[in-house]
Amino acid sequence: MKKMKALQRRTHTFTYIVKWVAIIYILTYIVCLPFRETKERADETSYKLLQAYIESGLLGTPPIRHRSCSNGDVFLLIMVPSAVSNFEQRDAIRRTWGNVSTTKPTVLLKFVLGKSKDTVHQSLAKTENSIYNDILFEEILETYENLSQKSIALLRWASTNCERVRYLLKIDDDMFLNLPRLLNELKVHPKTNSISGCKVTGASPFRFAFSKWKISRSEYKNDYYPDYIAGTAYLISGDIISNLYRATRNVPYFIFEDVYITGLCRKHIGAVALENKGFNCGYRNRGPCGNNFRYQITGHHYTPREIKRMWRELQDRWSNCRLVDHYFIYKLVDLFKYMFL
Repeated sequence: MKKMKALQRRTHTFTYIVKWVAIIYILTYIVCLPFRETKERADETSYKLLQAYIESGLLGTPPIRHRSCSNGDVFLLIMVPSAVSNFEQRDAIRRTWGNVSTTKPTVLLKFVLGKSKDTVHQSLAKTENSIYNDILFEEILETYENLSQKSIALLRWASTNCERVRYLLKIDDDMFLNLPRLLNELKVHPKTNSISGCKVTGASPFRFAFSKWKISRSEYKNDYYPDYIAGTAYLISGDIISNLYRATRNVPYFIFEDVYITGLCRKHIGAVALENKGFNCGYRNRGPCGNNFRYQITGHHYTPREIKRMWRELQDRWSNCRLVDHYFIYKLVDLFKYMFL
């Protein structure tokens, strides 16, 4: 009898908790709904404003002094695969770590874009390039399956147009980069015959039928991938760029670009995969605060607004992180945004 009553009490408590969690969830969703709609309207408005700004030539960022690899003095070539519609991300990069016009040693920045089904965005991106001259357009449809194609394209361009470059950094457009720290490290610790970043060892293909990342035996027969460098950001030493590009002609195409370029093709040419602890490739594994990256090189998945603020904070040696940027707080905020916004 006592056990029955105890079971009833636990059931009642569980039901009570579930009921209130459901009520809180629904109420929070309702409260956030107007903000969600406002955000969607704001996105639509931002594209119209962007079009007007581009057409008038009055974008907030001054044109970057163009550099090229023609004279062979480029130390670091930064190539950023970017979706055609990611105007804000490219603007944030140009205003922050990508503003390389006065950087020493010489750094060159290039964005790599494919083809969008949205002809308005494609036209805007071409106008954007007429102002900044830092975009490479490739005849590659903007899809997840074509990411390896983009990486092949950037290797082709680098090997053809920047033959004497010392290093090539491939980095996504949602990454934060402490460029001065990377340059200082490369001067102190030069690298050759290598690709470096966040090293992944012992990873195996997903065979589960319903996984987004499912790989069948016919696509990849082995049980494990070779060591590779996570694709959010990786550094290629200049001495292997041409060989790495040529390897893409001989190594069968593979959908995951980091496994393909930094794993299969790297292994094919006998280059080394190097771990660099300064590269952070986990999803927002540090708070969006510049001070968190004072002794780091990269951070993954930050918004354009966060990147701009983080860059300002990084320039100020006396800056402190805000309370909201502490690990558990910003993780909770991120969860809230994911669920409701």
